[in-house]
Amino acid sequence: MKDVTRAVLMLILFLSAGCRSIAGDPVLRLTLKAVDDEGHPIEGAKAGFGGERRPKNPDESSRGVWIEGMTDAQGFFRGELEVWNATQSGYTVEKSGYYPVTQHSYSAKSVVRDKWQPWNPTIEVILKRIKHPVPMYAKRVEGKLPALGVSVAYDFQVGDWVAPHGKGQIADMIFVGTVDMRGDRDFDYDLKVHFSNPGDGIQRFTPEPEPSVFPSPYEAPETGYLPEWNLKRSRHGPNEQEQDTFNNKGAYFFRVRTILDMDGKVVKALYGKIYGDFFFMAYYLNPDGTRNIEFDPKRNLLRPAVVNNFNRMTYDVGP
Repeated sequence: MKDVTRAVLMLILFLSAGCRSIAGDPVLRLTLKAVDDEGHPIEGAKAGFGGERRPKNPDESSRGVWIEGMTDAQGFFRGELEVWNATQSGYTVEKSGYYPVTQHSYSAKSVVRDKWQPWNPTIEVILKRIKHPVPMYAKRVEGKLPALGVSVAYDFQVGDWVAPHGKGQIADMIFVGTVDMRGDRDFDYDLKVHFSNPGDGIQRFTPEPEPSVFPSPYEAPETGYLPEWNLKRSRHGPNEQEQDTFNNKGAYFFRVRTILDMDGKVVKALYGKIYGDFFFMAYYLNPDGTRNIEFDPKRNLLRPAVVNNFNRMTYDVGP
């Protein structure tokens, strides 16, 4: 009798496991490891992940499910969920004093025996420390040059083109754009970027990939600035692909309003950064004379007193 009972129980467990893909969803298990920008584990960070659950009946849509908790002394948070679609899931990690990682996507590969693969991967999540954010002149600029074939300048502190094209007064960056338009989809566009003062300049850097909220270094470099930068965009006929040297996912450091001593050393300058490329970018200018480029979004010196839906995207820029 005991053998029969054991056999029936085993059969029930077998059928339950075999029907899991119908009655429930496969299990997603993840381990998140929170570390700071120096690789030290972060204890007590709020961590979580989630995905979609199968609708209970055909008339319902799928619903999101979420699990969260706190990281342990080694920075780990572990959890599991029944998830219908783990190819479009996500996770978050945050703690006061750090830049958060929010809703970063995670894609599982496949399901094996009702478990999303890879099973229980450890994902290292870097939370950069909030060190010394400062007020800056920050603005998103999207558009085009106000004129071609002539020098036009931009004032970062005013946030506008220099007169006669705007209200700017100091030529922080000077642009000359030229275009040779020969016909439909047959053109060459050149953009030259240069500066007003010896010692001013620009250099590229690679921002940290998503999900970093603060994708730049904390400081601009002391050296390496180029007095001129050239970009090109061209296409030579409808059957040719457009070629360009722009990088809208790139970034720049810049130095302006530079004063040099008799030996050519920098006595005074203003430093900043640009995310994106000309002219689909967000720029930041630190007025305090240091190389600190950690921006405090709550203290944008260009933010108008009244922010509405029209100008919100222009002045609400992240660090």
